[in-house]
Amino acid sequence: MTIRELVCGETVCLGPLATSSAPRWLTWMNDPGTTRYLYAPGRQPKAAPTLDSLTRWGRSALADPHLVVFSLRDRETQTEIGDARLVPTGGGRGRFSIVIGEGDFRGRGLGGEATALVCRFGFEQMRLRSIELDVDPRNEPAVRAYLRVGFQKRRGNAMRLRAADFVGFGG
Repeated sequence: MTIRELVCGETVCLGPLATSSAPRWLTWMNDPGTTRYLYAPGRQPKAAPTLDSLTRWGRSALADPHLVVFSLRDRETQTEIGDARLVPTGGGRGRFSIVIGEGDFRGRGLGGEATALVCRFGFEQMRLRSIELDVDPRNEPAVRAYLRVGFQKRRGNAMRLRAADFVGFGG
């Protein structure tokens, strides 16, 4: 499922995901700058993404009552720049992932702010108590952004944010 209305921070908005964006997703998934840290070592997809496979993924994500998917948009231009997902995993926990697909928008803090907005949604709307993610430690900008939001490093590539430790973005 997705949200119905925009949720905006200072520079980025969370918006409803739509399968009409599948051509944009395909461009992102064929960009090595986007996928460089996306997959765990040895866990590359079996087949290259296609417009059809990404459209199917979008339909499936939107139909899943447990998964919440967000379109990410630059607040000023409303350009769709990526997407994020939040999946409840039981016991008040959730799993987060994010992709900034538009290369021109990386390195500007939008991913960190989007992470904070999604986490706030998870804690306030979904009543989660903690949110976990995996991050490639070589993706230093992402690691810094997650730490800035309040995530704590765990074992391996795992990080966790407890509702009590949430500082938002820039706090």
